[in-house]
Amino acid sequence: MNKKKPFMILMMLLVFILFPIQALAVDYSITEVTIDAQVNADGAVEVVEYHTYEFDGDFNGITREIAPKEGTSIQKFRGYENGKKLEVERQGDLYKVFRSGGDETIIIELRYEIQEAIEKFEDGAEFYWPFFDDRNESEYGQLTVSVSPPALADETDFVGYDEAYRTGSLQNDGAVLFEMGTVLEGTNGDVRVVFDAELFPALPQQDGAIRGELADEKERLQNDALAFAARQDTGSSIGNGLIPAAGALLAAMAAWAWNRARKTKQQAKPADGAFFVPKQKMSIPATLYFTKSAVLTPAATAAALMELVRKKNVEQLSEEQFRLIGRNTEFAHEAALIDLLFDKVGDGETFETKDLESYTKNELNHSSYNESIADWQQGVAEEVKQHDLYGKHPVFRWTAGLLGLALFAAAVFFGLLNLFVLMFFSIVFGIFFIAFCFYSPITYEGHVIRQEWKQLRAAMENLDEAAWNGLTPDEKMRAFAYVLGADENSANRNTQSFTNAYSESAFADFGVFYNPVLLTGIFIAANSSSSASASGTGSMSAGGGVGGGGGGSGAF
Repeated sequence: MNKKKPFMILMMLLVFILFPIQALAVDYSITEVTIDAQVNADGAVEVVEYHTYEFDGDFNGITREIAPKEGTSIQKFRGYENGKKLEVERQGDLYKVFRSGGDETIIIELRYEIQEAIEKFEDGAEFYWPFFDDRNESEYGQLTVSVSPPALADETDFVGYDEAYRTGSLQNDGAVLFEMGTVLEGTNGDVRVVFDAELFPALPQQDGAIRGELADEKERLQNDALAFAARQDTGSSIGNGLIPAAGALLAAMAAWAWNRARKTKQQAKPADGAFFVPKQKMSIPATLYFTKSAVLTPAATAAALMELVRKKNVEQLSEEQFRLIGRNTEFAHEAALIDLLFDKVGDGETFETKDLESYTKNELNHSSYNESIADWQQGVAEEVKQHDLYGKHPVFRWTAGLLGLALFAAAVFFGLLNLFVLMFFSIVFGIFFIAFCFYSPITYEGHVIRQEWKQLRAAMENLDEAAWNGLTPDEKMRAFAYVLGADENSANRNTQSFTNAYSESAFADFGVFYNPVLLTGIFIAANSSSSASASGTGSMSAGGGVGGGGGGSGAF
């Protein structure tokens, strides 16, 4: 039985579900392959192969890997199309047949000889060969292999392994036809045929008999098949109970998690009432990180600078100029922002917006700028993390993780038994259980913070002047910074309207006026000046069929 196929299918499913799929260099399928092996009396085997390729896009040719068994060799490899000889290039065991084109179906004929391929014993001569093995990178739509004797044979015996098992039939002339049908990539399928020893008079005879060994192999394979069928029945019974139970448990866990999160959010919703600015629980950048997006925009950076002004670490001398007053900050991310703006961009004491533009236009500064912004964002994330706004639920998460791992183990078990439907659902349910390992719902306190600031932002779109004037200067600054930091496009109508109406009173106690278009725009320009990209390569490994032989097919 084929023991590699389930693992191969399992890995393919995991790759398709968990990782991005990269496009192949050449898009093709091999719809049909026929291999005719003519055994000669001198022990050589003349092979003729016909490969039908369907290409979707441009191509340069096909490949055929033929790794000979130990003691044998491949000779006289040629390629043809409609009788026309094609150029062939050999690279070790890999043969490249050049035939360029695009969006078409072609049939390539391959011819080669296998030298020293027959072993003669007292009661028969054996041809034991892997025409493909687990190194094969392509699926064969329909594969047929025929092995013909040098003359009419009366006592032909045979057996096929893995993909070739129970696919052979004896022909009238003593030949054997293996009709394997669809053969997946990465699988084995050795064929083993024993002819009359008298058909090979010139070959040296080895001691011992071969037909008894072949009979033992047939019995072993039959016993293995019966045992495999029994294990399949047992596995199917287990799976038919396990998988529905796992699905029901998964649905129950998802419903519990959703209902719990919904109730917590409802309980945290503030009562409708008077307009207010939420109490200071986190800095404005951290509040934006938690309530809006973990990707901090240039508008959030501008809001962070406003925070430094509010906290009297920085004095704004004009719309474009700032002066550093004190370096004693409450959070590490505030110190990181001061280091970037006043030490790297500015002169250590002052910072001007035009200096940031000049700094980021120099490509030599891109790495330093990106590192500083990353340090600032990391510091903001650390501040949020310190407030424990996400639930831990260790018992729930560990239970879900163990169930997921158990289902992955079950998927391997079902795959070994070729129970692919059960294997598929084991993988899918296992992935969802593993996903619960990252279950960290927002806590009640977290929902309170989110709901309060959401209500503030909505109220400020149509805020009554009397309500605004009732706020303290500190509340005005925090509200103003949050609203502007939450909006990437500081030039939109609502933000501009709010700025024009309330910026003067908001900043009056701090002695400045704030221009969101200018300040946010300068950070947008700075971020846009820095970018990077990367790429990678791959490699291939070796495998083998009987005696180290085998190979496969491909295209380029």
